[in-house]
Amino acid sequence: MVSDKKRRKIEPEQRRAEILSAAMVLFAENGFAATRMEDVAVRAGIAKGTVYLHFPDKEALFSELISGMVSPIVERLQAFAVVASARSCREQVAELYTLIRREIIETDRRHLLRLMIAEGPRFPKLAEHYYRNVTAPGISAMQMILKRGAARGELRSETISNSAQLLIAPVLLTIIWNSLFAPYEALDADLMFTAFLDSIFVPQQETRS
Repeated sequence: MVSDKKRRKIEPEQRRAEILSAAMVLFAENGFAATRMEDVAVRAGIAKGTVYLHFPDKEALFSELISGMVSPIVERLQAFAVVASARSCREQVAELYTLIRREIIETDRRHLLRLMIAEGPRFPKLAEHYYRNVTAPGISAMQMILKRGAARGELRSETISNSAQLLIAPVLLTIIWNSLFAPYEALDADLMFTAFLDSIFVPQQETRS
């Protein structure tokens, strides 16, 4: 007798979401290279062939995770950066850090970046996909804010406006530190972000009008 669970029809989008959820857990636990498509199938409670109906290979699975979990956050960063604000650029960058901390560092999305750091060199197509869909547009958004900061005289050095990658440094350090050393020493990410902003922005009372 077929159980109600087996008879229950699963909509394709729901099945796809279940596969992605299973893959995210396994990638986070075992890494990209060590995770097999059959492992994803077992975790999702389905046949391996069903996984291949939705995703041709493991790289496609990972790419879909990036598109679904991280790209929307990058789009919010871009929309935020495009709007010129009366607030200081330091305040805008600080708000971006708050968004990144809340939506990436403190969620499972952080595992995708951690995996790219650890395994990206072995899988250049994945690294390129992450760069084009996450890293490059994110840096472009931050550079827009830094350019405004340079024009307003808010930066300690105008060369910083051409080095937006610097703004990613505290995010990367936080994720690496928490992955390796959190059991031994906690990292106060907010304090580090504040100290970093102190290093690139002049005090507000010194800003040129």
